[in-house]
This record gives sequence, C-alpha cells and structure tokens, in this order.
Amino acid sequence: MLRNQLKILALLSSIVFLHSCLGDSEVTEISSDPSFVSLTFSANDSVPNLEDAVFTLEYDALLKDSVIVNMDSLPYQTRIDSVYATFIFKSSYAAYLIYENDSSAIISGSEAFDFTKIKAVLNIASDGVAQRKYPIKVNVHQVEPELYIWQKVSNAAHSLNVQRQKAVYFNDRLYLFVNDGQQNYLLTSSNGSAWTQSVVSGLPANATFEDLTVFNNRLYVTCGDSKIYSSTDGLTWTMQTYSEYEFTSLIFALNDRLWAISHSLTDGKLRFASSVDGTEWLIYNEIPENFPVRGFASVVFDTKVNKKKGLVLTGFSSDGTALKTNWSTENGTYWVDFSVENTSLDSIGTGASLITYDDKLFLFGQDNKPVPGSYFRQSIDEGFSWQVPDSDYNNLPEEIAARHYSSVVVYRPRIYSSSDTPQEIEASNWIFFIGGKNVSNEYLTDVWKGKVNRKNFLRQ
Repeated sequence: MLRNQLKILALLSSIVFLHSCLGDSEVTEISSDPSFVSLTFSANDSVPNLEDAVFTLEYDALLKDSVIVNMDSLPYQTRIDSVYATFIFKSSYAAYLIYENDSSAIISGSEAFDFTKIKAVLNIASDGVAQRKYPIKVNVHQVEPELYIWQKVSNAAHSLNVQRQKAVYFNDRLYLFVNDGQQNYLLTSSNGSAWTQSVVSGLPANATFEDLTVFNNRLYVTCGDSKIYSSTDGLTWTMQTYSEYEFTSLIFALNDRLWAISHSLTDGKLRFASSVDGTEWLIYNEIPENFPVRGFASVVFDTKVNKKKGLVLTGFSSDGTALKTNWSTENGTYWVDFSVENTSLDSIGTGASLITYDDKLFLFGQDNKPVPGSYFRQSIDEGFSWQVPDSDYNNLPEEIAARHYSSVVVYRPRIYSSSDTPQEIEASNWIFFIGGKNVSNEYLTDVWKGKVNRKNFLRQ
C-alpha cells in the first residue's frame, strides 16, 4: 500500500514540476532534504508528563543507524498509546509512521497514535523523491524509580561467637570487624555474600569497634580503652599514647580532620579534639552538656549549599545516661542540639545506625518500648526532623526491621556521571545492612543489601 502511495506522490510531483516549467519562466527550487529536525508530544490532561519528553537523534551502534529517542525516560507507567505528535523535518511532502507489523499511517497532525506499536517514521522530501526512514524509540521507565529493593545476600557472614562487631567501607570493600571476647577478626567482601576471614593483631582482646572511623586511607579506633589505634590494612594495628590526655571516642572525619572526644589527664575535662594526620592533635572547647561520649550514631554529609555537616545522634552521656539528642556541626567545635526544638527522636532506643544516601539521611534501630519494635526514619532537612519513610517506596523487610547495633554501610558511594558504564552503575550505591542485635539482644550475622531503583539507571 505504502509503495503505491509513493508512486502516486512521485507522479504528482512530476506533473507539478512539468506544469511549473511550461507555465512559468521562474523556477522554484524544491528541497530534496528529508532530514529530521524535531519531535514533540502534545500535552494531554489524561496522560500527565507526555509533553516533557525531549527527543533527539542519537546513533545506535547495534542498529547502525540514527534513532529518534528520548534519552531521559518518561515517568513510570506513563501511557503512550494515544499520543498527538508533531514532527518537523528539513522539508516534507508527506510523512508516514511505520508500525511493528510494517503497516503505515500518514501523519496528518490531527490523529493520535499508539507509540507502543510504532517502530519508525518515513519522511519524503518536498521534491517527492528523496526520502529517509528513522527508527523511533519512546523510553518509559519500566520500574518505579523511587522504589527501594531489599534482598538478603547471606544468612551468615561468619560463624564466630560475636561480642562486638562493626563494618565500614574501606579499600573498595566491606570490612567487618568481629570480637569474640578473646580475639579480633577481620572479614572482607566485595559483594556481602562471600567473606574472607583473617586474624587481627595489635588490638586489645576486648575491642569494641563502635567508633571505627575511616580517615585519609587509614582506619582508626579507640577500642574502649582511651587509646587510639590505627591501621592501613585492618589487619595490623599500632597504638598511640599521649601524656596529657586520652581519647574517649572518635566522632567522624569532617573538613579534612579526624574529630574525637579527648579526656584531659590534668583536669579531667572532656573536650573536642581534631587532627590532620591522626597523630598530632589540637584540643578545643569542652563538650556541651548532654553530648554523648560513646554509643552514638554519626555521619558527615554534603548540605544543599555544598558544605560539609556532621551529625551525632543518641548515645550515652559521661554518666551513662541514654540520650535522645541530635547534635549538628559544620566546624567540629560549635554544635547545635536540634532535639531542643524538635522531638521527632523521642521514641528512639539505643544502638542506632545512621547513613547519608540519595540526598537523605536514614536512621535505623529499635524504639524504646518495653517490647522493642523497628525504628526506621529519614530526614530530608539535613537532620533537623525525622519522619517514617513512605512505605510504598521504602519499606524494610520484616526480618531486618526490629534490631539495633547493626552496621549499615553505603558501598561504592558515587555521584552519577554520563561516562559511567552499566557495570559501574550496577555495582555502586548499595546500602549494606549487616548483623546487629535482635529484640532478645542476641547478635545476628546475616547480610542484606538495598538500593533505590533510580541509582541503577544509565541516565539519572
């Protein structure tokens, strides 16, 4: 049918051309360029977002042809089965949409088309002879971009008798440290399912690991004995001692400094301290009242104005009181307690875990009820307030919900780049949820991982 239509168009074109030659001394040049210029979808009240599609001409190496495609996919479940489309070409005598079954329909501008069944567009230039066919691809997200998918990757990372355990992301791997009351162990993994176990040397037999911190390509920890230990590989550790002060705990790495809480051996005061190399320390002002000295959750993240900010949540005070405080700082010495004005952490229990992910903060743990339940919160205002995430998009599996003292680690955190390969994107930005204590205070060793779907997209 399309072939017959083309013959008729060519004949009509020839007749028009002969008429112009015989009846007019001025020759009008007719374009022979059928090239694509643009494609737009008209707005449709019953189908939101259609008009947001931006189409460009991109070369497809598999097809060995240029394809009309929207590189940024339309939102999940956007209908494209009844679309009013406007094509613009360098010149056009007639244009046809080609369906998957090779039938065709002329583009009139007044008819809606089902783009789920269209594979190409054929344009005939104004001369009625030159023509060009372009494949068409309309991308629509096939999964909900904001949905978090969680999966168990290991029933047990190890079989050790856990007394303490803590995991961090280091050297492009998961580093899980375990103390069984007599010995310290390091387990490493690149996927959370297969682990390599080694014995650690240089740490006390009762190491706690709760303030394990990564700074300048080294690992640091106090181990609960007021001394600082450091390591470049996690296996061999060296101890540092100081004559005038001890260290109660490490806080985090902020603004190219390692921050800690120091204990003066002269006056007994607890003060903030920082170091650029983990060896030489500057001692600052006293810590505020109700500032935790151990057992807290901490994180450093980028604010919306591209500044670093640190948070320290919950934990225990110097006299052992369980706190529900929410301290924030940008410089490590001046702190503000958000819990004075916001009480959204009032029901949190001990042993919380805190991460930054996808421009949000996530807080995991147990509540403080007589029979503890799950405590899962997010903050979208840089830690000032905390809310339960939308369960339609981010709902923890029941099996990992009601536990505390878990290690929650972001594996291969990275900012999206258009040069990233599919393999790099798939392997990055995973949240690993490792072990913890259940409601009976028994240690667990299972491993889960989760990710928001959008972090798997080639374009974000």
